[in-house]
Amino acid sequence: MPGHSKLINYLEIIGFLDEHNISFDEINSPVKAEYERIETDSRLVTKNSVFVCISGFENDGHDFASKAITNGASLLIVQKKIDPDIPQIKVRNSRKVAAILAKLFFNDPTSKMKLIGITGTNGKTTVASLISKLLLSKNKKTGLIGTFGYEINGKKYRSERTTPDIIDLNKIFLKMLKAEVEFVVMEVSSHALALDRVFGLHYNAGVFTNLTHEHLDFHKNMEKYAQTKFQLFENITDNNGIAIINIDDKYGKELYRKINCLKKGISFKEGDISIRDINYSLSDSNFSLISKCSSERYRTNLTGKYNIKNITSAILVIKHFVPDISPKELNKFLPKIKVIPGRLERVRKNIFIDYAHTPDALENVLKTLTEISDKRIICVFGAGGDRDRQKRPQMLKAVLKYSNLAIITSDNPRFEEPSDIIDDITRDFDPMQPFWIQQDRSLAIQTAIDLAGEKDIVLLAGKGHETFQAIKGKNVHFSDKEEVLVYFNKGKGTDKNELSIPIDILQLEILFGQKNRSKKNRIFNFISLDSRSIKDNSIFFALKGENFDGHDYVREVLQHRNCVAVVNKNFITKGQNLIFVNDTLSALGKFAQKFKSLFNVTAIALTGSIGKTTTKEFIYNILSDSGNTLKTSANENNLIGLPKTIFNLKPNHKYAIFELGSNHFGEIAKLAEICNPDIGIITFVGPAHLEFFKDENGVYQEKSSLFRRNLKKKIFPGDDERFKEFKGITFGFNDSCSYQISKITKKESNTEFFINERKFMIPTPFKHFCLNATIAVALAKEVGIREKKIKANLLKVRT
Repeated sequence: MPGHSKLINYLEIIGFLDEHNISFDEINSPVKAEYERIETDSRLVTKNSVFVCISGFENDGHDFASKAITNGASLLIVQKKIDPDIPQIKVRNSRKVAAILAKLFFNDPTSKMKLIGITGTNGKTTVASLISKLLLSKNKKTGLIGTFGYEINGKKYRSERTTPDIIDLNKIFLKMLKAEVEFVVMEVSSHALALDRVFGLHYNAGVFTNLTHEHLDFHKNMEKYAQTKFQLFENITDNNGIAIINIDDKYGKELYRKINCLKKGISFKEGDISIRDINYSLSDSNFSLISKCSSERYRTNLTGKYNIKNITSAILVIKHFVPDISPKELNKFLPKIKVIPGRLERVRKNIFIDYAHTPDALENVLKTLTEISDKRIICVFGAGGDRDRQKRPQMLKAVLKYSNLAIITSDNPRFEEPSDIIDDITRDFDPMQPFWIQQDRSLAIQTAIDLAGEKDIVLLAGKGHETFQAIKGKNVHFSDKEEVLVYFNKGKGTDKNELSIPIDILQLEILFGQKNRSKKNRIFNFISLDSRSIKDNSIFFALKGENFDGHDYVREVLQHRNCVAVVNKNFITKGQNLIFVNDTLSALGKFAQKFKSLFNVTAIALTGSIGKTTTKEFIYNILSDSGNTLKTSANENNLIGLPKTIFNLKPNHKYAIFELGSNHFGEIAKLAEICNPDIGIITFVGPAHLEFFKDENGVYQEKSSLFRRNLKKKIFPGDDERFKEFKGITFGFNDSCSYQISKITKKESNTEFFINERKFMIPTPFKHFCLNATIAVALAKEVGIREKKIKANLLKVRT
C-alpha cells in the first residue's frame, strides 16, 4: 500500500533528513531514483522500496538486506556499510530515521489528528479504552491502538504488539485518516519509547498512570525505566499538549515537577484534581472529583480505587478535548461502559480474571477485593519466562499480603522451565506459608475453584484477555476464561481414595528442600503408607516401625507407574523417583499440615485421658447435620493416623474433628501443629499412660499443650482447678462453668439432664455420658448451631 499519492524521490529523502538534523553518509547515490514505500520487514518489501535495516534483540535487519534487495528494495538505510554497489544511506540510528522517513512517505498523518498517548506500568489499556469509548459517545470519530489491537470508529482489527513499529503505525494512521478519524488514543509502552517506535509522532495529550516494578530486564533499573516513560511528555511539551499525571505515584510526582506544559495532577490526597468520598462494591463504584472551582460526582460499573483513578484520567482527557461535555452526560454514559476484557472481569459467580502480572497490579486488584469482601480470596498467578526475574518473589509477597491462599502456576514460560520460574518466585519464602504449587495452569485453575467455598473469591491473575501460553517459541491456545467455563460444564469423578487436590512434584520438592529438581511436570493422586495397597500415581512414605521398615519395599513401590517414594536421607538405592528427608514420619506430618492448610474448614482438635471417642461421635452427629464433616476414623489419633485423616479432606467439608492421642511427651504439640485447629477441646485429665508421664501432673502438662498455641476457642473442664491458667469456655457441675450440668435423671433407656437450666436427652442409660454430650452441646452452640438441631441430633447417637 503506497503511503501517499506521489512517489518520493531520492533528493526529497536527503533533504528531509537534513531538515531533521540527521547526519548521514551517501553510498552509491541514485540521485534520480524514486520510491513507492518504506519497510523495516524484508518480507514486505516490493519493487521500488526503501528498506531500513534495524538491529533488534533477536534479529539484525542488516542480515536481511540481500533478501530485501531480491524482493525489490532499491535503497537501504543502514548503520553499517553493506556491499558498496548497493545504493544506501548510512546513519547513526536507523530506528529514528525510519520514524522520520515514515512521516515523509505517509505524509505525516498524525499532524492531521489529535493524538492521545497513555503510558505507565499498569492501567494503560483501561484508560485508553475508556477515553475511546467516551469520545465515541460524543460522536467523535476515534481510533484506538493498544493491547487488543486497533479500532477505527469502534471496528476492531488485530495487531501483534501493544505499540506497533513506526511503519505499521503509520499504515494504521493513514487508514484512520481515510476513515476521517479525528482522535487517536494509543497505549505507549516503554519498549516503544525506548526503541523509537513512536519517535516523531505529534502527541496532543498524555496520561501517566503509574510506574512499578516491571521490564527491568530491559531497562535495568527504575530510574532508567522512568526516564524512558518521561520521553512521551517531552513530545507533549513540544506540541503544547496537556499531561494528566497520577501524582500519588513517586515517579508521577517527579514527572509533574519536571515538565513545563498544561498539566493536571490527580490524587487521592491533594492534587489539581482530588478524588474523594469513594464507595465501591464488586459491581460498581462512585466517587467525587474535587478541584478549586468544582465538585462533581461520578458513577461507573468498574470497581476498585485503581480503576477510579483510571476513570478520572479518562474524564479529564475528554473534558479537555470536548469542553462542553457535562457531568450529567458523563454519568449517563459511564455506567454503560462494560468491564474491560480481562480487567477484573467476572467470569462466573465470584470468579474473576485479571491481567495483573506485576507486584503492584496484583496488590491493587487483590486489595480491592479485600476491601469489598470479607470472604476468603484464592489467587492463581505465575510469572513470565525470559523476563524480569527480580519481580518474581515480589509478586508472591503481594499475593500473600492480600489473599488467603496463593496457587503458583505457569504463565507464559517462553524458553524457561516453569519449575525454574516457580523456584525464583518461592525461593525466599518459608514453604509452609499459604501457597500451593501447581505448574499445570489448567489444574491450578481447577484446584482454586475446587477449594473455593460458596462465597469465596477466586482471582485468576496474569493472563486476563490473552488466549495463549507462550511455550518454547510457540503460542499454545489457552484461555483462563475458557478454562472456568469448561470446569463448570464437566463432572469430576474420582476414586474414593483419591486425594481431592492433585499433588505436583515441584510442591513436594520445594516443601522438602530437594536440591535436584525434576524438570518433568508430574502429578500424584494418592498417598500411600502401605506398599501392599500401592496404586499408580502415588506418593509413598517409607515409614519405619518396631516390626517393619517401609524402606524395604521402596523398589517394589517404584515399579508402579508414576510413583515417588519419600525416604530417609541415609537410604541408599539405585534409581530416581526418591525424595530424601531427615525423618519420614516428620515429613508425613509436615505434608499433612501443608495439605490441610488448603481447606477452609473449621478444625476441632479433641484430646483427654478418657471420653475422646464418645465426645467425638456426639460432636460429629450434631455438626454433620449442618455441613459436611470429617472425623478421625476409629482410633487413628496418632502421628500416622492423623495425617491419614487429613488426606481425606474434601473442599466441601465444613468441619473436621481430629482426635489427638498421646502416650509420650510432646506428641499432642506435634499433632496440634499438624492439624492446626481453630477450636481445642480437653475432655478430662486423669491417670493414664503413667509409665511415660510419671504422674497425673505429667498427663495434664501433655494434654494442656493443645492450649499453648493460638486457638480461636478453648473448651475444657471447669471443675478442674488446674485449668484456671486458661481463659475459655468451661463445662462441668459447678456454677461458674459456661455450660453447667445439673439434674441428671435416667429415663428408661435414655438419660435426661440440664445444661444451664435447658433440658437435653441422650439415648443411653449411662449417666457419665452426659459430660461428653455437654462438651458437644458447648461446641455446637459456640459454632452457631440452633438448640433444636442440637437436641434432635443428640438423640441419634448410639454409644
